[in-house]
Amino acid sequence: MADGVTEPDLVTVVLPTYNRARTLPRAIASVLNQDYRNLELLIVDDASSDDTAQVVAAISDPRVRYLPLPRNGGASHARNAGLAQARGAFIAFQDSDDEWLAGKLEKQVAAALAAGDPAVTVFHPKIVLGKDEHARYGRHRVCCMPAIAPGDRDFIRLIHESNLISPQALLISREAFNRAGFFDEDLVNNEDWAYGIELFYKTKVVFIEDPLVMNYLQPDSISMLRRRGARAQLRVIQKLRKYPEARAPTIAGHAARIGWSIAKLGYPGRGRTLLLHSLRLDGRPWRTWAQLVVTQAKIWRAALAAAARA
Repeated sequence: MADGVTEPDLVTVVLPTYNRARTLPRAIASVLNQDYRNLELLIVDDASSDDTAQVVAAISDPRVRYLPLPRNGGASHARNAGLAQARGAFIAFQDSDDEWLAGKLEKQVAAALAAGDPAVTVFHPKIVLGKDEHARYGRHRVCCMPAIAPGDRDFIRLIHESNLISPQALLISREAFNRAGFFDEDLVNNEDWAYGIELFYKTKVVFIEDPLVMNYLQPDSISMLRRRGARAQLRVIQKLRKYPEARAPTIAGHAARIGWSIAKLGYPGRGRTLLLHSLRLDGRPWRTWAQLVVTQAKIWRAALAAAARA
């Protein structure tokens, strides 16, 4: 927190960016054009090499503060740098390739004030362009996430089942930040899930059903699953297992999903290990058994090919 000073009703918006000069103006404008005007926008430049500095310099709005970092440290590091400088009683987040919809901030602040708790987390769905509800990617696919059933407010169970939190859909009070702390900088992705777990266990959670953010997936989006991303997800699952609410079938489902992804990325041995672990926790899902058979076949084929070359 900047100099230990908190300004009542002020919302600090933390926007980390790295080489997003093309999409950054849309993201910035969607924040500054909100009906709720009492905000400061901290644009944290994670050592960009494009025209990001010039884009920000062209903005004359006094609510904007530019924080260039000397080296690239990743999205969590940039968000944390912004959090350390936040002056607001509330904190929200924006991504440099996304767009807030009209009324977002006003609705979230109103919900936070009505919650009756100094430590409050307010989140809402986002409209994702580039992916459908079956996690199939494509230019013309679209979905709304997270898909929470009407009336279902068992947030602890829900956060164990899947990642409900996207930073750009999040508003937290100062006391919520004091309890949850900073983002985990060791996670290359799913840091929002890890942060959401902290928030859901330590604050009052309010869900607004209206989608208030447009999320535009980029080809180099850090949310795309790769080997390092799978490792990050495993760390989140280990975090979930420490809580008494953790259910074996839920953990098994996560292990199977990550194991299958790793196997498809070219690491069938490691994938098999996770698939077997999943089945030890819950041996019922036929899909996991089928994935194990396919993965084991890949291992055997690779062994036979190696033997033939020897």
